[in-house]
Amino acid sequence: MTVTEEIKSRLDIVDIVSESVSLRRSGRNYAGFCPFHQNTRTPAFFVFPETQTWRCFGACAEGGDLFSYVMKKEGWEFKEALKNMAQRAGVTLEEEKPVNKEVQKAQNKQAGLLQAASDYFNQLFLYAPQAEEARQYVARRSLNEDTIAHFAIGFALDSWDACRSHFNMQGYSDQELLAAGLLTENPDKGTKYDRFRNRLMIPIRDVDGRIVGFGARTLEKDGIPKYLNSPQTDLFDKSHLLYGLDSAKRAIREARQAVIVEGYMDVMQAWQAGFQNVVAQMGTALTEHQLRMLKRYTKQFILALDADAAGAKATLRSLQVARETLDRDVEVKFDAHGLVHHEGRLQADIRVITMPEGKDPDNIIQENPEDWPKLVAQAKPVVAYVISVATADLDMNDAKAKTAVAQQVLPLIKDIQDPIERDHYWQLLARTLRIDERALRQIRLPQPPQRTVRREETAVPTKKPGGQPAKTSWAAVPKKGVSSGSPIASDMRQADFLQHAIRSPQIIVRVNQKLQECGQGQVVDGDFLMAEDRAIMRQMYQLIADSPVVTIDELWDSLEQTLQNRLKFLLTLPQSPETELERISDTLVLSVLDWRLAKVRLLLSEVKHLLREAQTEGDVEALAIYTQQLKELPLAVLQLNKARDSMSATSRRRAEDAMNGRY
Repeated sequence: MTVTEEIKSRLDIVDIVSESVSLRRSGRNYAGFCPFHQNTRTPAFFVFPETQTWRCFGACAEGGDLFSYVMKKEGWEFKEALKNMAQRAGVTLEEEKPVNKEVQKAQNKQAGLLQAASDYFNQLFLYAPQAEEARQYVARRSLNEDTIAHFAIGFALDSWDACRSHFNMQGYSDQELLAAGLLTENPDKGTKYDRFRNRLMIPIRDVDGRIVGFGARTLEKDGIPKYLNSPQTDLFDKSHLLYGLDSAKRAIREARQAVIVEGYMDVMQAWQAGFQNVVAQMGTALTEHQLRMLKRYTKQFILALDADAAGAKATLRSLQVARETLDRDVEVKFDAHGLVHHEGRLQADIRVITMPEGKDPDNIIQENPEDWPKLVAQAKPVVAYVISVATADLDMNDAKAKTAVAQQVLPLIKDIQDPIERDHYWQLLARTLRIDERALRQIRLPQPPQRTVRREETAVPTKKPGGQPAKTSWAAVPKKGVSSGSPIASDMRQADFLQHAIRSPQIIVRVNQKLQECGQGQVVDGDFLMAEDRAIMRQMYQLIADSPVVTIDELWDSLEQTLQNRLKFLLTLPQSPETELERISDTLVLSVLDWRLAKVRLLLSEVKHLLREAQTEGDVEALAIYTQQLKELPLAVLQLNKARDSMSATSRRRAEDAMNGRY
């Protein structure tokens, strides 16, 4: 999380805007008169708490995030806005350690390899004769073509070296394949072989959509393990990932809740059925880091557990054992203690549901999709859930059994931070056990045994016999001749544009000329999503206005620490092998048009949603504004598509002329 993201996660844009603008409720959003232009008739300025953004649908026709608002309102530069907002959010701005450029380059290269591997596995799944069994398996799971494409499902050949040979021929070394988790090494024999063989390949993405690893399901009847994940790498850490979050973010905001399931297939099936606020944990208990990621989009988390994962008292007892013997590797999928602690620290609402016996979300959604939202609505708070499970088959005439249940549940109740909520569960447990609450409060809980710290929790890295590190770091891989044209893992069009502009500022002028030729406005800071990128673009224009020649050193010296860190990252991105200015600028113009088109389409989708909400609420003023937007936005889409078609044709002609020697 960048420092700007940390600040935005701690501040509420509604509170900030309300200090200078009188806002009224409009459905789930807030409306008021725009502070940036004269208008006293129609409140065309809207603040959206779920996305933490604002937009003027009137004369300004502008919008953005918290930083863009305070910068425009106060006339601040980025540095001033950062300092003031950090102070309000209680975020300390410290000089960060210099980014290791070699490490950053290595991670980008590893991401490129993983994206290429995903494409490779996906093509095998779609077209290889050997993948027929995998295709039949997916068909049996009723996943359609759109779902297969969206999640880029793939297939690994039943071979010890097919993947290795393919990427060796692409210029990747065995060490690079090991560091990315695509190869496995036998330490005794010193042999290396494909990690994934005859498996359905499921790419795992980080929150930004970058592929960082794989989940691989066996296609053999008795194959072990059933699911094999990528090992820990520079990019893959399952405690910091939630499967499907990259594509679920918007739906989570809209639903105001995130549903957390256990399996990849559960997420795919839910997405296909239209329940797109669903993500999957990575096979272990939820971590605070995972919940903090989700809290950027909602404060309510619904944990959907398989019946055999937490639906029996035996499982709850095993969790107690697991907590007491943490020197052992115990797979804990439902850690009630941990969830209660997270809930208090994060000020979140965590609830739990158990699937019907023998069912999982995948089955339920396939068989009867309308049952899914009903099941989610039945979710119980963590402590209430544990009480209901622990007392489900309890003999109320067995005093010792009741004491055992109380000793199991009371630690959870005592962990609750809110005093009213804590008192509520004292009373609930007493009623459920049919005993006096005062008797509960007199129970002395047994002290857990002294905890033994596991090796992996210490600061000393584990090593294999012979003193070799347990994990191969990509940054330590010997540099070998790998094509500079390796694909980048995620859609980084805006970052790619900036890195070209930083290296060759004259490209900005050429791109703007081409945009004007096809009827579009020049690139402005508002085109960029990240506050840091907007600030860098503004600074570039200021430097260009002062001097026709701008160097990277001049840009660097003009930026403060946070922007320098972003600049370091941009300069680690792979450079295009193309050197012809016209071709580079053609590509960048198309990139600008693409991201503008995506932005307008997203806005159009949001306005349609807001229009329905305004109709339901009977908000006449908002209804008029959104109706007008539904007339204007499709025209903007049409114009962008027309400009893109024109630019594509021009680019093709230029390429053909170059091949024919006319340039």
